[in-house]
Amino acid sequence: MSAKVATLASALGRLGVGRSTARRRELDYTQLPDSEVIERATAGDREAFSRLVVMHEAKVRALLLRLSSDTTVSDDLAQEVFMRAYRGLVGFRGHSSFGTWLYRITYNVFLNHRSRSKRFSALPEDYDVRAAAPEDALSVPRVDLRRDLRHAIGALPDRYRAVVVLYYLQEVTYPEIAEILDLPLGTVKTHLHRAKRILRRHMDAADAAADGAS
Repeated sequence: MSAKVATLASALGRLGVGRSTARRRELDYTQLPDSEVIERATAGDREAFSRLVVMHEAKVRALLLRLSSDTTVSDDLAQEVFMRAYRGLVGFRGHSSFGTWLYRITYNVFLNHRSRSKRFSALPEDYDVRAAAPEDALSVPRVDLRRDLRHAIGALPDRYRAVVVLYYLQEVTYPEIAEILDLPLGTVKTHLHRAKRILRRHMDAADAAADGAS
């Protein structure tokens, strides 16, 4: 178990998650199909929920990091996400995938954090480029262009940034993004189109500035 997962497990332990040692001896949750783990968790199986934390913690943290641009904030918010998920699991009816449901909680936790902090954070210079824009997604080989791109993504309005991150970096489908952000499907596509147009303008301006300086 990684240190980050252990931290989450410790926090969840305060809610009584993962204390069922007898059940842990009876079942190997890593061998159960995901659907059965989810079914057991929604029925109140605490060890099954602990398994869901392990399964989804990395993706939740990645989304929070790409939205918040702050490792400490993303760690703290990830704990809040799983606390909320545990408390709200009784209401999960399977109308969407568990991952989509969890992403929606994640995005709402991020928005609440932004509202509390009342600030629009910019990406710090030491932000992890690989986390912000993997080579197989939006980034490009040149470090300077990667830096320009991550700053451009960080400057997008919240919903535009969320659509770009979910679609390109988290590989979430249009319908799932619509559900996560509670937006009509057409609005999601419009947001993505506008975000790409903003990013293109930003990158064109960065290229022009680089050409002028050369």
